[in-house]
Amino acid sequence: MDRRTFLSLTGAATGAAMTATPAQGSSKPGPWKDGKKWVYSITYDEGCEDLLKHAVPIHREFGIPGHVAFVSAQLGIPRNVPGSSYHDLMTLSPDQMKGLMKEGWGASCHSMTHVGVTAENADVEVVEAGKVLADKLGVDIPIFTVPGSNHGHPPAIAAAAAGGYKAIFTIYDKVNTFDTDLLWLGRTPLHTEYPGPFYSQFDPWKRLQQAQATAGWVVDYCHLPLPDTPVHPAKDCTTQELRARFEAVKQFGGDDVWLAEPNEVVDFLLNDPGARQRRMDQPEGLNTLHDTSMRALYTTND
Repeated sequence: MDRRTFLSLTGAATGAAMTATPAQGSSKPGPWKDGKKWVYSITYDEGCEDLLKHAVPIHREFGIPGHVAFVSAQLGIPRNVPGSSYHDLMTLSPDQMKGLMKEGWGASCHSMTHVGVTAENADVEVVEAGKVLADKLGVDIPIFTVPGSNHGHPPAIAAAAAGGYKAIFTIYDKVNTFDTDLLWLGRTPLHTEYPGPFYSQFDPWKRLQQAQATAGWVVDYCHLPLPDTPVHPAKDCTTQELRARFEAVKQFGGDDVWLAEPNEVVDFLLNDPGARQRRMDQPEGLNTLHDTSMRALYTTND
């Protein structure tokens, strides 16, 4: 077979795969709210005001709720994290966020100042930060979103109960399932291109089939999608890529996917009788084993 024939055949196969829809399975209801079979959510770290211009209209078009992880001391003021790609960008005000909440959006705490969480500063960056954000938005804040790297995750776990948190978002790239520890939730990067050593490019279908197969929960994360060029290719996507992702979720998920705001999902897992029983019935799974080993690796004594 010559190279041209090979490329034409493999190209056709790839095109067919990229436009495929899930096979017709059982009509039996799924384990999630209203019988849905898997879940999709998306989060935006930092809460940049320009989300209103660039991302929110796409959310409205597709009927997908969003979620903002706020630095509690920085709402309605320019972002103050020198060295960040998003430094000095205006952030959403409490009133602007309350308007989004009326459309089904939610919020989590992304620390007080976005410094790395440590055992020494967790009382402020985790515990007090949640109270400050709850006061500004007038709602409970059940989720903490770890800022920076995952090295701040262990001290955040230690402070979670004192802060009233029920769940913690990390930046571990994984699909969450019924046996996932709620204090160890993963998020999937929705980014244009990762640098080395992995060199991965944007994929609108990323982890969707895995979520369907495991009755899982995909949580995307990015910051501020902009037209044509991302703020930072390893931290964000473009608006075109955001639209492509939503199209893939809707096409692949159809009526089977629950398009959910993350606080709703956490509440469902904790309070729905069927979900609670399902979590109790889970065997010791790979997620739990992985979490144990990772907790041993990333200790607060590092």
